[in-house]
Amino acid sequence: MVSHSPNGSVIILDPSTQNIIPQGPGSDGSGSDFSSSAIVWIVFLVVTGAPLAVAGVRGWRCTTGLAVGLALIVCSWAAIINSVNEVGISDIHLTLIVLAFGLLGLVIGVFEFARVVAMAVLCLTGGLSFGMRIILLKTDLLFSSLGLNWLIIVVFGVAGGLLLIWKNKIAMLIACASTGTFLASLGVDLIFNRQSGLSFGLRSLFDSNDNHLAYFLETTYHPALSTRIIIAASLGLTPAFAFVQHLLFKQPFTRRGPPPSDEELCLNYPTEDFSANRATAFFSGIWDGAKLKMSTSRFSV
Repeated sequence: MVSHSPNGSVIILDPSTQNIIPQGPGSDGSGSDFSSSAIVWIVFLVVTGAPLAVAGVRGWRCTTGLAVGLALIVCSWAAIINSVNEVGISDIHLTLIVLAFGLLGLVIGVFEFARVVAMAVLCLTGGLSFGMRIILLKTDLLFSSLGLNWLIIVVFGVAGGLLLIWKNKIAMLIACASTGTFLASLGVDLIFNRQSGLSFGLRSLFDSNDNHLAYFLETTYHPALSTRIIIAASLGLTPAFAFVQHLLFKQPFTRRGPPPSDEELCLNYPTEDFSANRATAFFSGIWDGAKLKMSTSRFSV
């Protein structure tokens, strides 16, 4: 329940007890102006977003690692900001915590056992990030209902995931371009509009903490013209970068190399008589075995 104090500030009341719910800032790790937390986010977003947008489909294991890392960053960030009390966690500490989760995801995502899941996560992320930008183009979000806004976002995310089943390479091209342009645009907007632009819109979407209600009621999301231009440009660049990657990188996203030949698998019996030179045959067998191990390594690119 929302009330107002005599000086006009917002007061949040518990509807069941009528007690005042303590309120704190909803900066959610974004920092202020060019604080240390803000600079860390800007560097991270630009350094990861730009390569993903222009060459993500070529990155293979780097891309799958980044996909899992981004998923853990978003999930851990949303979980923390919606569970802290009014005191919360300092912006720089929150930033370092969620980036540590991202590093863990990066390590997990480079392994072969996580490849398929990482690809699916990236496609879902690409769809979700595209839908979010559409929602954030308008003042106070696209719809007044937060649930309806999230429904639109989820539809885009599911579409990205289903596209992976239908057209694998196309899905990965779009996912890399969409996620990359989203990250890069957020970093650029932080430079020009600080925490009042796209950053504030994302916090309005994700933060449902009762201890932050007053923060988001007193200051609503009102994107500046430059923020809208950045969002619109990132949406338009998504298919463009996807097509550029398609032209530059013809090979499939997963590059595990051709399957071993019959000779490498030792399925063909020798037709020559090696009895006259058994030593040569012995060392040749060792060399072929070493080649087979190297060609089938799980870390081969």
